[in-house]
Amino acid sequence: MKYDCVIVGAGIQGLVLLEQALAHGLNACCIDRLPRVGDGQTLRSQFYIHRGHVYSDRELIDQLHDAYPKWRDLVRRLRVTVRSTESYVGFVGDASAWTKMWTLCDLPYAPVTQGSPVLEGNRLAHLYRFPHMMFDGRELLAKLVQRSRGCLKFGTIDAIEASHGAWRLRIGDSTLDTQQIVLCAGAGTPHLIGMLPRVRKSVPLQTRACQVLAMRGRVPDASIAIPDAQLFIAPQYEADGSPVLLYTHGTDPVLEGGAPLAVDPTRLHAQLNALKTVLPALHAATSERTLYLAHKTESAERGVGRRPDAPYVERIADGVVCVLPNQLSLAINAAETALALIEPDHVPLHAEPLVGVRTHLLRAAAEMRFMNEVNHV
Repeated sequence: MKYDCVIVGAGIQGLVLLEQALAHGLNACCIDRLPRVGDGQTLRSQFYIHRGHVYSDRELIDQLHDAYPKWRDLVRRLRVTVRSTESYVGFVGDASAWTKMWTLCDLPYAPVTQGSPVLEGNRLAHLYRFPHMMFDGRELLAKLVQRSRGCLKFGTIDAIEASHGAWRLRIGDSTLDTQQIVLCAGAGTPHLIGMLPRVRKSVPLQTRACQVLAMRGRVPDASIAIPDAQLFIAPQYEADGSPVLLYTHGTDPVLEGGAPLAVDPTRLHAQLNALKTVLPALHAATSERTLYLAHKTESAERGVGRRPDAPYVERIADGVVCVLPNQLSLAINAAETALALIEPDHVPLHAEPLVGVRTHLLRAAAEMRFMNEVNHV
């Protein structure tokens, strides 16, 4: 089989890039080792796709704000159910650094006068609501798979060879010939790079240990972020549509020297104590808590041991692009950048023109209307 582009890795990054590549008329496919699409790092994510309200850094906010309407467009095109629009950002201390930046970046927000009952008794000095769609990440993945099913392939790549100015991937008894390879393989990236001849750029990676508390019970179908207390809570959904709140606390530490994942009791105690102290009603509403651990593989070059502030999208060999989104919310931006490297003359399908304040305000008003019109499950 001959392709313009072979994408390696069928997580959210690979699937979004495949959807864009096909929309641009490229003969593309996506390959993964196992048919459990998104079973790796993707489904351990919160799918908390927002405009940047939890940050006070303008560059990162601008990237996330630019990505949000593209996600909204994708959700509409795939007819993914928007299950909730109840979203809050709170602060235990001074919120001015955030609100000034939100205003500067035209992020829509409003002070809360009466919030969800689960926020009763909160220890927050400031609380804001913003229009934000929340949906089941598994439904999004399923719709992306359904849309591109004929272009998904499964199997282990045994070898990658240069072939007459292009590439040949050997998977068992079959071969794929392609002009371009895009690596979206997360933790599997170093192994794949090791197969490539003539690599001209190394890709330093770091892995973070994420400790997630899944909370069930009389929990709200809402997201709650408290940046200055480092609490980040967002819903995912059971098969019956009931919300499960995924709660992370603090900065995920970098795993040094290939250390295995393990529960950090001190960190867990701080996680539970912060929830009980800041959001006592939510702490009381959760009848079941389950702790799970997850890897987050990201570029060490962008973050230099810290959190990366942008996706890593680099051409590491002739005809080979490596993509590490660093945040699920930025996967759609990273896909556009990768596509530009594959097809330099392409025009982004969902690019927005530069607009003035009036247009931003009109768009924010339209978004508020959209959020009021969606069906809640």
